Amino acid sequence: MKIFFLLNPSRPRRFEPLRVAAARAAQRFGHMAYFGRIDRTNPHSMEELLHVAQAQDCARVVAIGGDGTFNRLIQTLAQMNALSAMEIGLVPAGTCNDFLRAWRFSPRRVVQALRAACSGNPQPTDLGELNNQLFLNNAGFGRRLTPAPRRRPSALRTLRQFEPTPLHATWDNGSVEGPFYMAMACNAPFFSKGLNFSRHVQINDGLLDIFLVPRMAKAKLAALVLLGRLGRSLRTRQLTTLRVERLDIETQRDVWPQLDGEPPAAEPVRRLNFRVAKAKAWIVRPA
Repeated sequence: MKIFFLLNPSRPRRFEPLRVAAARAAQRFGHMAYFGRIDRTNPHSMEELLHVAQAQDCARVVAIGGDGTFNRLIQTLAQMNALSAMEIGLVPAGTCNDFLRAWRFSPRRVVQALRAACSGNPQPTDLGELNNQLFLNNAGFGRRLTPAPRRRPSALRTLRQFEPTPLHATWDNGSVEGPFYMAMACNAPFFSKGLNFSRHVQINDGLLDIFLVPRMAKAKLAALVLLGRLGRSLRTRQLTTLRVERLDIETQRDVWPQLDGEPPAAEPVRRLNFRVAKAKAWIVRPA
């Protein structure tokens, strides 16, 4: 089999060691390896590299990066009408690496992740949609749009910026309204560098797990986040939790959605439509 490796590590100096490790993993399982490095200054870099992969008749593309890289890969394949035709392997080499935490993969276990990406079997995997944009891991809102900091803000620092947003949410069998700090639709258990909402989130059940975090004392919210960092599921009687195919939200003030750890949207919205996407991705899972 021919495998195309897309490299986009968060630390550029890791590019060459990762390329060597990927070549060894492919050789171990008898595959032919091709490589492409994503050019972050070129907005069309992902698409151009995927066209190269198609030209080389690669049956599998392996993204070596973070959740944002995985998201852009899914989005680009969908735009190319190639989502159902390409097997997708994922290797953690980014900042958060939340989607792969459920498989116990991290940058420290990159060799094991590369071997799994080369030897595992592709399985149909759910994708979500937020306002017609696909996501793999999670999507939602909560963080306000602020000037980009020099360093990635900590979760507790981000919490200080939170303000409750009055909203009305509806789904097939119900509705809720009131002020909420955040809304999150999850397709996997972790987000924001290891914060755990629930261990029961599944990536192939045809449903989205929705979490609406209401206004509460920020000290209590900070305590819940700390427990989530320690691996505890986020639990409080005030939390609205749903497992649904769709959720529609109307807010009374502007919010900036985020998908799969990408930066907040440049333009604010007041309507958010969450859906389980009709399309699925063929994600390679550990054997």
